[in-house]
Amino acid sequence: MTLITYLNRVHFADGVLEEALRSELEVHGKRRPLVIAEMVDLAGVPAERLFSGFPVRTAPESFACSPGLATEAAAVQIAEIYHRTVRDHLVAFGSSRAIDLAKVARVAIAYDEPLAAMSSAEGGARRIGDRLPDLYAVPGIGGFASAVSDYARVKLNAGRQVLISSRKLLPTVTICDPTLTLGSSPEASASAASGAMSRGIEAFLARGFNPPADGLALDGLGRTVRHLERALHDDDLDARREMMAGSLNTALALQKGLCGIHAITNALASVSGIVIDHCAVGRLLLPGMLNHYAEALPSRTASLKQALGLRPDAGLAEGVAGILRALPLPDSLAAMGLSAEDLAAAADRAAEDRAIDAGPRRLRRDDVHALLSAVH
Repeated sequence: MTLITYLNRVHFADGVLEEALRSELEVHGKRRPLVIAEMVDLAGVPAERLFSGFPVRTAPESFACSPGLATEAAAVQIAEIYHRTVRDHLVAFGSSRAIDLAKVARVAIAYDEPLAAMSSAEGGARRIGDRLPDLYAVPGIGGFASAVSDYARVKLNAGRQVLISSRKLLPTVTICDPTLTLGSSPEASASAASGAMSRGIEAFLARGFNPPADGLALDGLGRTVRHLERALHDDDLDARREMMAGSLNTALALQKGLCGIHAITNALASVSGIVIDHCAVGRLLLPGMLNHYAEALPSRTASLKQALGLRPDAGLAEGVAGILRALPLPDSLAAMGLSAEDLAAAADRAAEDRAIDAGPRRLRRDDVHALLSAVH
């Protein structure tokens, strides 16, 4: 069996892309897709496989997005193309950025209200109903956090960033094909692994009671750590499959809650004016975040250490830092192009994010700034 039904329909198997996409679209009579992807992902063999997976007599249209945060301007542009060319569904391919943009575009396609009015802060979840067009998500090496989540952040034309969240935003179908990640660079693979570790650890530590999410988080962490070395250096399909399963499971675990690293990385992205790798930032922040949480962790550390392959007497933050340190990613925020002014502005913005307090210990504005300064 290749079909998992948890939050939405998920196909997972080696080489499943063409078969799953064709069967899903034929069953639902879809023939006019609008494909959303970053320009780099619309070239090469994976993109050829995607387009070959459409049923016969399909007439696809494409929208190439840029790396970075989803924007209101791009979502409105997609909505205009969707209506003008009479599309009947969306296909998001590749990165989390492309998948998040597709989610926001679904809202722009279905509703005339400004996107600001559809934000979580304005009660948008109550107004987002069943009018959204279908979305088929095909994640690449860096797309799993968005491929099974029910939220997206968007930068409005006015400049501020808002969260749009609703169960209706979940992709209609997610297609996970490990063969799409073969040939990914060590840097992209390291970023994906860092994201999986941040998601899994924060989801497991989030307040609340959600045993399935806890189990998914621990399973995903174990798969990621055990197969990271082979995925980075051998491009081994078995390792790629396990890494994809780990990324998928930690992304599913986020149903328990978003936490501090999520809030801080999004704040940095919104204030810096440059494109940043959220997962690479999370890699730098995670050990310090665990030190901040230390007093509230005793009942959870043993399970995390076991999942991560750490000795029972090892320090959790130090052990995690040791796993992450060797990854081929920037060693400081400054190396990513972030300034001291960016840190101060991001600390202000992150302190206002509702995700900042979902962890086991409160993060105040000064705590956030201290975490950022320590890795700058």
